[in-house]
Amino acid sequence: MVKGRSIENIEKDLIGNLERDLNTLVRVVLTDLSTKRNSPVDTGFFVSSWTASTQRPRPDEARESVAPWSNIKPRRRGDQSNPQAVIEPRFIDSIPNFKPFSKVFIGNRSQYAARALASPNSQIPQYVQGELRRLINTVFTEKPKLGIAAFGTGVRGSEENLNVRFKGKGIGQFSDSSSVFVDYETP
Repeated sequence: MVKGRSIENIEKDLIGNLERDLNTLVRVVLTDLSTKRNSPVDTGFFVSSWTASTQRPRPDEARESVAPWSNIKPRRRGDQSNPQAVIEPRFIDSIPNFKPFSKVFIGNRSQYAARALASPNSQIPQYVQGELRRLINTVFTEKPKLGIAAFGTGVRGSEENLNVRFKGKGIGQFSDSSSVFVDYETP
């Protein structure tokens, strides 16, 4: 169902949509990185330690100091088949709501993040170069649908609305130039 709104709200609504899309993207990326498909898994600590912030996340947490990973013995065989591995994303539910146009850093808090990223089992470079680009294009290519129609809502350039200039005639069912209706719809 289409909701009618004043054109004066378009900037606020578009920024709100941008904020929603940015936060959706960050959560999808964190969820994707927190999988066995993209991140190497031995104990599951690295794959569970992805986070996002307005500052660079520091690799400052030792596996040995965080339960349940402190009780899991690493195999270090590189085959990602440790039956004790626990994959529980730790930070996805606690990341802040990011505002549009702010820098967002996605990183890993495990102390051995650099080694894990360089692992032959790491698909993170491929994810960043391939899947991430597709995700960004998918999330941020949806544009609001703008429509200008006719209903006597009074947005013609007048003493009350000097910033709105509507001249000319509509097309098709909106050809009645005696009334004006401005509406926009977002998906």
